[in-house]
Amino acid sequence: MSNLPNNNGWPSNNEPNHDGRSGRWAFWHSRPWVRQLAFLLVMLVGIGYLLRSSISNTAIQRIDAGLLHSVQRSTLAEPVAMVDREFANAWREHGLEPTNDADDYLVMRRLSLALTGMPPSLEQIRWVEQIPVDQRLDQYLAHLLQNKPTHDYVAERLTRSWIGAEDGPFIVFRRQRFVAWLSQQLAENRRYDAVVREMLTARGLWTDHGPVNFFSAQADPDKDNRLDLVRVTGRVSRNFLGMRIDCLQCHNDFTGATEFGSSEERREGLQTDFHSIASFFGQLSLAPTGLHDRLEAPTYEVELLGDKEPTPIPAAVPFGNEWANWEDAELQSSDLPLRNHFADWLTNQNNRPFARAFVNRMWAQLLGRPLVEPIDNIPLHGPFPPGLEVLTDDFIASGYDIRRLISVIVHSQPFLRDSRGQHELTPAHEEHWASFPATKLRPEQMAGTISQVASLIALDDSTHIITQLVRFGEESDFMTRYGDLGDQEFEQDGETVSQRLLLLNGAMASERLRGEGGLPFNSVVQIERLGQTPDQIVELLYLIVLTRKPTRHELEVITPVIEEDRRAGIEDLLAVLVNSSEALWNH
Repeated sequence: MSNLPNNNGWPSNNEPNHDGRSGRWAFWHSRPWVRQLAFLLVMLVGIGYLLRSSISNTAIQRIDAGLLHSVQRSTLAEPVAMVDREFANAWREHGLEPTNDADDYLVMRRLSLALTGMPPSLEQIRWVEQIPVDQRLDQYLAHLLQNKPTHDYVAERLTRSWIGAEDGPFIVFRRQRFVAWLSQQLAENRRYDAVVREMLTARGLWTDHGPVNFFSAQADPDKDNRLDLVRVTGRVSRNFLGMRIDCLQCHNDFTGATEFGSSEERREGLQTDFHSIASFFGQLSLAPTGLHDRLEAPTYEVELLGDKEPTPIPAAVPFGNEWANWEDAELQSSDLPLRNHFADWLTNQNNRPFARAFVNRMWAQLLGRPLVEPIDNIPLHGPFPPGLEVLTDDFIASGYDIRRLISVIVHSQPFLRDSRGQHELTPAHEEHWASFPATKLRPEQMAGTISQVASLIALDDSTHIITQLVRFGEESDFMTRYGDLGDQEFEQDGETVSQRLLLLNGAMASERLRGEGGLPFNSVVQIERLGQTPDQIVELLYLIVLTRKPTRHELEVITPVIEEDRRAGIEDLLAVLVNSSEALWNH
């Protein structure tokens, strides 16, 4: 029986041919181009499905009821009222009329930029719009605090300060391991004091135990990766005490820049103050087997200014001896590593500079600049600005609850003020927080804005892995080209011509914000295919870029452009909005 093809071009049945194989197999075997075409079609369908699933399967995660309760304004009424009262008194004292409340959209944008490095997605905006007005802030805050992008972004921001933005000595340092560990601590809402204690007492391999990388990051590759205790001490004092004592490594302070001792017996800083703290870490040893303590190590020593020989410097603290759990003689003969004793002293609830430094840093992350500037140089005995001591009290009383601290700040009047006034604003309004301070977006926030604008859904941990990998590669390249502020993240610099050109014509912006030739299923393609009216398209673009709706005048000017050429109009308006000052500043 002949094995003729049927009307569809396939063999009429699966009868074996002369070599015993089926006719259908013979058809495939004799036509390799058919197999290749079928394989290509399967691959295209698969890739399309993966990309589309990254768009369609994302949903707002159900909010944990306990978390929602803990961040509600009603739960935080007392500390919020105390903070607001101090600022209200300051405004009256300086004769300042505060600005009005910012609208829900603007507060939402501030919060998202501060906690995720991106503006809200259209998906999140539409979700918030369905929530009763008086519950929106609480629910959106809880939504962000329970999501991985917040944990990752806050962990990255803290890592930049704690160990720097550089990759460091590769042999003994794994930066991403540290960020992942810190992100997990934030996800579990672990006590801040416990996080710092574990970090300062960590031991083992940097590849296995994330917090070890706090110390291994300070290894000196030019000295066989020995720890640079001067750098360690500088990081510890700046980040966990809020004190710049770096200059004391070389000489005493005769300028009044540092102040130690008790409030009753104040004194200027001494060179030995710096090295007494460094002595707590003098037992550390970084070896191929990991980070360890050598309890038998000799006392840390250094050549003080004017000396010709090194002097042994015993471990000691420059203030707060009254809550130290040791006597000087016992400290030197302890069976525990010296750094363990330092961690006990540092995280003691009586050590207000420890809590105060973190409060100042979280305020800066949420509002763009710290209560006390520079951020890591808070006077030991004051004076302190409004809000700082109230927030410090509540942070300690809450058991160093990071989520509660964020929530109290977010509900406070300075965070909720508009950056624009119904009356004339002066520099004093921003200086005293009577208006929200306008600050330029950080480089990673600019990159995050482009990534989020290119998608109508929230870019979170439920986003497909392909989308996440594309975003990571593009944002890393953007950061490299734009320039990274590193650990000087709260210093506002002017924008260069090359940076502006990167935003206008860079590969990331060009590929993300175009429909034709751009990434499939981006916002341009989706908005164009939704088939909405020009007015609706303009509103969508304003929402995803600026997190607000267009004014009547903006609609009148822009709608005709969309009507004339929908695709080109969408691309052009998207590019204009992304490069506008309103999009590139937090306000």
